Amino acid sequence: MKKMFELLVSGVALTMSLPSFASVSHVFVSNTGDDTLSLIRCVTSNGKKPIQCEEKDRQDVGFGTSWPANQYRGHPAWWWTGLSGEVIGIKARASLSPLKNANSLVPVDTYDLPGAPVKTGSRSNFIGISPDGRTAWNSAREIDEIQEIITDPSHPDFGTIATRILVPDLDPSSSETVMNGAARPCDATITPDGRYFFEPDLWGESLTVVDTQSKDIIHQVQPPQVIPDERVLPFMATTNGKIVLVENLELDGGTYDIWDVSVLPAEPIHLKKLTAADGLGVDAQTSEFTPDGRYAYLIMRGDPTAPAGSPDTSRLDVLDVVESSPTYLEIVNSIELPEACFASTGDFSNDGRYFFVNCNRRDELKVVDNRTQEIVATIPVGIGPRGVIVR
Repeated sequence: MKKMFELLVSGVALTMSLPSFASVSHVFVSNTGDDTLSLIRCVTSNGKKPIQCEEKDRQDVGFGTSWPANQYRGHPAWWWTGLSGEVIGIKARASLSPLKNANSLVPVDTYDLPGAPVKTGSRSNFIGISPDGRTAWNSAREIDEIQEIITDPSHPDFGTIATRILVPDLDPSSSETVMNGAARPCDATITPDGRYFFEPDLWGESLTVVDTQSKDIIHQVQPPQVIPDERVLPFMATTNGKIVLVENLELDGGTYDIWDVSVLPAEPIHLKKLTAADGLGVDAQTSEFTPDGRYAYLIMRGDPTAPAGSPDTSRLDVLDVVESSPTYLEIVNSIELPEACFASTGDFSNDGRYFFVNCNRRDELKVVDNRTQEIVATIPVGIGPRGVIVR
């Protein structure tokens, strides 16, 4: 038996035949090199047929996104990402056509504070949607502020900042400048129950923990250093509610700190630091926990000049995160990405079987089969693909 599926592409309704039990993923890819969005439609079935993907549309949107809030879905029609000086809500689920309507883009000014000095230069936001989709938490890096944003479209204050929290700087060697804050909060990740928000402080040398119920900072913990008196520079983080993986710019190729946050509201416990000696690749970017809970993909951007087959190329280092496993918190595999891929972000298909990761310098998206941990498809997109989010 076949199901009929209607897809609206550029205002034209296309009727397509899908196999029974098919899963459809609409993958939005932000091409920062030409400020376009690519819409890729991927279909999987519960049989042996491989995933089928095709770029259905590409439109000039005038902006490029790097770190969309893709840990949780939130409202099905909306997704959120950080831009320079603002956060933007985008109403696009299965088509780019809605973006022709100005009401489908909701900007949130995150930097112009009444009475505060204006920060010049780059202005970065890192946003994480809450599991219930009603709010999101944002790290406004250059003004040292954590912000709670109302993301429920039925709320009368939709798209406004509800809470502002100043982030203290724990590193006396850093200080505020005309361009940057002193702590520089630098990412956003939220526990599956929505209770705790974590963000690493790039200059503050800390991991900040916020209780989303009391809306207060309850902990700031500092990681150990590989080399005494050398800065760790934590900048990205992802949690599954049990641990938090924190990417650092420490050393030449980057490191990971792993914190036990199952003990909250008690202080997080440092479990491990991953370095090249543990099999870690080069230039850590971010990480994503696989939907089955078994692994975390550590996205290593790599050296863009490294030849194919080199351990310094872009790759996904596969971390075992099953507590009962004999290889718990060890890198058990590496999925090599193409030469000069320069990967940085990714998201999972709606059925959890595949992982989509960008190849920024090859203008394409790679599709990884989570069961075999192999690349199974390549999809050409626009110039400089960066942000990846699935709907």
